[in-house]
Amino acid sequence: MEQVIFQVIWLCCYWYYAEQMGSMEKGFGRRVLGICLTGAVLAVSFLLPLFEVRSRMAAAWMMIAGILMLYDLFFDAEPFEKQWWQILLPGLIIAAFMLVFGTQTGVFPLFSTGNSISDSLLPDGTIFVFHGVIMLVFLLLLGKKRESLKVWNGALLVTAYGLLSAFSWLLGCTQQAVMASFLRNLLLWGCVLVEALLFLAVEGTLFFYKKGFDFRTEQFRTELMEHQYDEIKSVYMDMRGWRHDYHNHMQVMKAQLALGNIEGIQEYLDDLEKELDRVDTFVRSGNLMVDAILNSKLTLARRQKIKINCKTKVPERIPVEDVDMCVILGNLLDNALEACALVEEECRFLRVYMTVHKSQLYFSVQNAAKEEPDFEARNYITRKRGNHGLGMKRVQATVDKYDGYLRLANEAGIFAAEVTMPLLAS
Repeated sequence: MEQVIFQVIWLCCYWYYAEQMGSMEKGFGRRVLGICLTGAVLAVSFLLPLFEVRSRMAAAWMMIAGILMLYDLFFDAEPFEKQWWQILLPGLIIAAFMLVFGTQTGVFPLFSTGNSISDSLLPDGTIFVFHGVIMLVFLLLLGKKRESLKVWNGALLVTAYGLLSAFSWLLGCTQQAVMASFLRNLLLWGCVLVEALLFLAVEGTLFFYKKGFDFRTEQFRTELMEHQYDEIKSVYMDMRGWRHDYHNHMQVMKAQLALGNIEGIQEYLDDLEKELDRVDTFVRSGNLMVDAILNSKLTLARRQKIKINCKTKVPERIPVEDVDMCVILGNLLDNALEACALVEEECRFLRVYMTVHKSQLYFSVQNAAKEEPDFEARNYITRKRGNHGLGMKRVQATVDKYDGYLRLANEAGIFAAEVTMPLLAS
């Protein structure tokens, strides 16, 4: 009977796992149909008296894996080529287990008259051991997908499930003369319960951590866009005001010229030059969003007496969303301005280079930094909390979204950030 229970559990976990691995479109009827279809495949493999047991059980799980792959192909919003193997892998593992360890007797345990574990489809304790293995596989793959399961806690999970599986195996091999059958079965199912609780605890923690991180990230993106919008609006409103006042400035200078007041014109031009510095256009890269971000940030840098060296050339259209460009470039430049503010005015500098080379978008940001960076600065750890502390993490996550590469280097007197992102679909 334990065979039925375990395989129903695996099927439920498999569907949950497939849902979590991607972004499956909502549709209650579609899900019910898929679950019923895979459940029917499993039931037929149990009851159909054709072939040997292990062959039909292995075939059933391969069919279930195929059905889930089709669901992923047609109803998942994420690219199929990046996750098909993750959907297929658990089903193949279960199918291989059934094929290798299944008995050839053809006796299905649901109709077995015996009470001991030895009457079951698999050798004593084997299915209990494998149950722990398959639960561990689901956990590790889910953790990899969410990028929240580190090496050390992954090792702890492997150790915990390994100990539980080893204990289950020893119990399964224990003879009835040494331990009563009821007590042995009770301990075996106790191990299953502990494995299930551990799965729920770890998966629940990772799930809600990811939900919380996504919420904070969305909040951060919203605030970032509002902040960038306000800066850009301020700069371009100054430019608009200059255009509006251009005619008036010309009339004043003509009047001064008619009076022969050359000194007055010179003084007036000096004042206009100071105003013009407030709305200087540093960048004409060819890309509207890049120009808007860089011009607003570099205008702020000029006001902070930072020496600027900027060279950019970017196509008008690139396959990087405006909000993502804002996250990457805006954060790196904000960090650069903050770092420059901590050094002496005569030592402040900011270098920005951006170009496209061989279908790769490359840009670097170099800025002045403290001569002796402290521990936090050397390791890129911010002392800020809340949404501000998400800055560099979001830069890394956004670069990863485009299969790019982020390199950070912090040396005495200079901080450098380099980003490379492919512009062609991988």
